[in-house]
Amino acid sequence: MKQTPEEARIRRNFETGILSKDGFLGSDERHIHDIIQEDLQTLSRLGVYPDEIAQRLKHFIDEGKKGLEGKIDLGAFTVQIRWDRGMIPCPFGEPGLHPKIHARLFHKTKQREIRYTQLGVHLIRKHGFFGGKGSVFRLEPAELVTFLGIDTTK
Repeated sequence: MKQTPEEARIRRNFETGILSKDGFLGSDERHIHDIIQEDLQTLSRLGVYPDEIAQRLKHFIDEGKKGLEGKIDLGAFTVQIRWDRGMIPCPFGEPGLHPKIHARLFHKTKQREIRYTQLGVHLIRKHGFFGGKGSVFRLEPAELVTFLGIDTTK
């Protein structure tokens, strides 16, 4: 599929070193719309909406902020956030900036940790974008649903 000039500009925003040191695509060479489509199909099969995931991830960031960069115990989870200086725009080109907040969420029972950003929560909620394969903050939708304990039997 041939990209429009606007799509090409947006695609450049996702590449390494443009808006972010590591970029948003990793080794994924697919069109951004194809990445989103595949992830949304996965969520659809599970009966989960991106907003459910984003809401949960945002909750952990909000709780983590209370710890002033220390670890916060939240029962089955431990969260720790880190603020970096500055703000970052949405790579889709929307107006506005997002604080550079990084979250580390550890699931005690599963002995597993995920890392994500406040911008990543926005990208999931607003755009259904979970990152390109191989990107630093890629969150696999099916694994994330299981990790967060989101009910798929509703």
